[in-house]
Order: sequence, then C-alpha cells, then structure tokens
Amino acid sequence: MIPTAEQLDEWFKAGTMKRLGMGSRRACYAIPDTNLCVKCYRSDEEITEGRYPGRAPLMPLAPTVVREIKKYRFDERRNTCCSEYRYWKTLAQCLPSDLMSVFPTMVCCLDVPFRGWCIVENIIANDDGSDARNFHEVFKSAEPSERCRLLGAFDWLIDQLIDHAVRFYDPQNVLVTKGKDGSFHLRIADFEPAERTFVSIGNLSPFFVRRKVRRRFARYQRMFGIGSVAGGSYEGK
Repeated sequence: MIPTAEQLDEWFKAGTMKRLGMGSRRACYAIPDTNLCVKCYRSDEEITEGRYPGRAPLMPLAPTVVREIKKYRFDERRNTCCSEYRYWKTLAQCLPSDLMSVFPTMVCCLDVPFRGWCIVENIIANDDGSDARNFHEVFKSAEPSERCRLLGAFDWLIDQLIDHAVRFYDPQNVLVTKGKDGSFHLRIADFEPAERTFVSIGNLSPFFVRRKVRRRFARYQRMFGIGSVAGGSYEGK
C-alpha cells in the first residue's frame, strides 16, 4: 500500500526510515513494512555530509548543487522527482513492454511538507531480498558464459534506448537482479530526464538524445572494460 504524504512526513520527522543510499542531490529511504522506497532531495542535515557521506576527508557539495537543492525542493516544475515521475508516465504510454519492464513498475509523486516533492517506487532487489548490484560489478565477477548473456542483454538495452530515444544517460545506474532460478534481469534504478541546462536540447531533438545515449554508454564500457556482442538479445529476462 502506498503511504500518504502525511505518513511520510511523520516518518521523516521521526527518523524511522532506513536510508538506502544518497547521491549528490537526492537520498533514498526504505518505507517501513513495504517493498517501496522514497527518493527526495537531501535535507539540510544531509547537505552537510558532503559528496561522500562517511568518508574522510569531508568533500562539501558544490555551491551550485546546494542552491539547486534548496531552490527546487518544493518547486513542482523543476524538482527532479517530479520530472522523473512525469517522464516515467510518458514512457509507460509509448515503450514496448519488454523495455518498460527495465524501469520501476510502480511510481508516484507526493508533496511531503517536511521534505518537499518526493517520488515513491518499487525497491529494486534480488528475488531473495538481497541488494541488486551495478552491471559492471556483476560483469566483472561473472563466469565467461554468464558474461556473454550479460553482454547480450546489455547490448539489447543500449539498442532499445537509442531506438526509442529514451533520455537515460547514466549507465552506472543499470542494475542486475538475480532470480532464484539463476535468471537475471536488467533494471534502471535512477534516471533524471531533465537536463540542467537553460535550454535542454536533448528534450527537443531525438537525434541529440540518441547521440548522447550512445556516447555515455560507450564511455561507460571503456571505463569498466565491458565488451560488445553483435545482435544482442534480452536472454536474461
């Protein structure tokens, strides 16, 4: 059951939700007694934790990032959570079901008084409840035969994102979930479709979207030594 904004507000104030992770702008929390999580901009206290919470020495967030967090936390039009929710709804109407299954199956957006606009979605996890892992981590530790299957699925994902001009530019957010029967699934945990430029060229032209997706994935593959398989197919699904 999806919690209300008032329930989330109470849990945030009480500090009873477990933090699952935190990026430069947003934090993610597990919602008690559900398989859901909630993402929102960092709180003022979390801003002081710097870029890499728990690491020393402390690396403060860039001033522009701090200003963005405080400026857009309650701004429905510019808030990243709201942008992600709107784009998810658009994708659900136009993408084929196999590609759409890579994204969260349930997403909603709530205005939480204590934290601003938040997005609630499914927690992406393995069938046994353990944490999903980044694609490059799974690929690095996989057996040769499993690597071929992973590469086939990864190439399929790249081709599909390019063909449909999906504004997803961060391959490090591609996760692999494992099934109890040995199967695997590719999942996208976090996608921020709104570019932070004054005029978002990518939002206006599919050509620029495709070029940027291709460039970002090629850089990711070079960085982690991920090869390519001709004619990729989603065999893991």
